[in-house]
Amino acid sequence: MTRMLDKKMAVVVFIAIFALIGAFMLVPRCCTFATSGHVYYVAADGDNSWTGTESKPFKTLKYAVSRLEAGDTLYIKGGTYGKVTLDGRVRGTKDAYITICNAPGESPVISGGGSKAVLMDIEGASYVKVKGLEFADADGQDSCGIYVGAGSSHLVISGNRFHDITVPRPAVEDHCANCILLFGDSGSKSINHVTISGNQFYDCETGWAECVSVTGNATSVKVNLNDINNTGNIGIDFSGNYGYCKKASVDFPRNCEAKNNTVTNCVSKYATSYGIYVDGGQKIKLSGNVVSKCSGGIEIGAEQKPQKYAYSTRYIRVTGNIVSENLENGITVGGYEKKLGWVRNVTVDKNQCLNNGKDKEQAILTLSKCNGVKVTNNAFSNSKIRCAIVYSEFSTKYTRKISFAGNRFYNGGGENSASFVWRNKVYTSFAKWNRAVGGNAGKYGK
Repeated sequence: MTRMLDKKMAVVVFIAIFALIGAFMLVPRCCTFATSGHVYYVAADGDNSWTGTESKPFKTLKYAVSRLEAGDTLYIKGGTYGKVTLDGRVRGTKDAYITICNAPGESPVISGGGSKAVLMDIEGASYVKVKGLEFADADGQDSCGIYVGAGSSHLVISGNRFHDITVPRPAVEDHCANCILLFGDSGSKSINHVTISGNQFYDCETGWAECVSVTGNATSVKVNLNDINNTGNIGIDFSGNYGYCKKASVDFPRNCEAKNNTVTNCVSKYATSYGIYVDGGQKIKLSGNVVSKCSGGIEIGAEQKPQKYAYSTRYIRVTGNIVSENLENGITVGGYEKKLGWVRNVTVDKNQCLNNGKDKEQAILTLSKCNGVKVTNNAFSNSKIRCAIVYSEFSTKYTRKISFAGNRFYNGGGENSASFVWRNKVYTSFAKWNRAVGGNAGKYGK
């Protein structure tokens, strides 16, 4: 190991720690801001016949929420509360959001009591902020911290904590739980303009589902500055083409982003769980994320075959991420089976993809069924395992218009003992592989 590589790894570790600290600092300890409407309080020892003031708080979330109008704020005092629903009657405006948050200096918990539960069910609510709350202890099939249904819009979910959201038999296929699930199952009413920011997710067991999942007819969703650690499967997922929404032309998330998140230790015992996954989404940007110690780093895939080629996974940009120390592949692009969908128009740019893979069976960058992929200005390096740097086993028919430029490649040895698999042909010379892909891929070395 050279000093130069050690310095680069030190920079990576510093950036990762800085991102983690930044995400933690964004979690508010209390919720204080100006309000344009009424201020209400709820407390476990309150009474619904009272006026809802700080000294005379309401008792239940259900009753308190039913009183809220545009511009109102509901402060929740410390204590444990049951599940709550926000339906279409909970509606703020562009200039007067409804805010539901912790009372200053207090830490309320919305709990499932160890049973199956959707702790907060948002069904058509709009212009609502949910801040500074703790969601915990929901155990059962389809349990969820926050569920967002069709027609819900202009939501801000920030500074909350999610833990112990679990499914009891996670190894059984399709046994699922989620910390946050946006489920767009309507063709006429999208989920739109949702910000999920500055939350902490930890110690969950989501089974075959994901920690934060955006699926079906959803648009303009931002998943930013969250800290996700040890949640059992995929950390962040944008998925589509599953038929949840019967209108195929909108059965996928679009115009979304995942930015500056830290995703660690998301390892499934039954499948490869990437830290961040786009499966069927369109116009998705993944930028500035730190993904480490998961099963895999970042994947842009296509598990379903959509009704039309136009509904493929496409227009995805993966830029400026740090992907390191994951157990299997670093970055993967493409549908993994020829009979399934395409991944199209992807840019992989300025990422640091370092020391991913626990044995020679893995690869740093994997390309499968894809069309139109630009790979530029990345570092693909593994100084620990002599695995393939780039692995692409499909023929030209299934790997179209792929270009490389300005990258750095390294896997612990000399450039005449490197490992590349390109369209099912093995190359042990960087120079020969470079010529095979157009001669401008970048350089080999530390």
